[in-house]
Amino acid sequence: MKRNALFLAGLLALLTVFSCSKDRDPVNSFRYDGEDYLINDLYLIEEVFSKGTPAELHVFQFMFENISNGDTTMFAIAVLDEDVHTPGGNYPSLGFSEGAQRSIYPFDIFFVSGLSFDGGESVYLTGDGGSVDVKVLSNGLYSLQFNDISVGEYGSFGDNTSYEEMGTVSGAYEGAIHKEVEEIGNGIKGSVAHTRLNSLLEKVK
Repeated sequence: MKRNALFLAGLLALLTVFSCSKDRDPVNSFRYDGEDYLINDLYLIEEVFSKGTPAELHVFQFMFENISNGDTTMFAIAVLDEDVHTPGGNYPSLGFSEGAQRSIYPFDIFFVSGLSFDGGESVYLTGDGGSVDVKVLSNGLYSLQFNDISVGEYGSFGDNTSYEEMGTVSGAYEGAIHKEVEEIGNGIKGSVAHTRLNSLLEKVK
């Protein structure tokens, strides 16, 4: 009896440890308006501008997709640092604030940040508030943490005062990401990832 009690106590302890460790495992999803969207498709496009010049700039366009019952919800994040050509660290969301050296950038001709839903709904562009933490792990895997990133609508592009917040996006991703590198102006177009990005950009024009 005593042996059975010890066995059950040990089993319970193992289950408790396993449950706690499982709770800490990263869940590849993002959350918006009380709903969780599992990330089951994703891309990374490294956009390189003015390559080989003092003005060279690298923008890292992440596109996280949830595909469910034929509907696609896309969470796009474009991060940049004017002085760094590799991704990593914390990127604050600053909306259309001018002079941001390092940030999540909401919108440009070649990249975008925000949420997109099927059914012709608007793309919500990231405004001022929240951030994303990006890590490239030693084994080549990526780790991203979305921290209450504000999403909403701009009455007019470039005007932070016209921004109306619709909600926030939080979540995390850890794992492999297929990356494509594109030098802007060299006519390198037509990839699946870039085609999807172009369709997303069309919604905000």
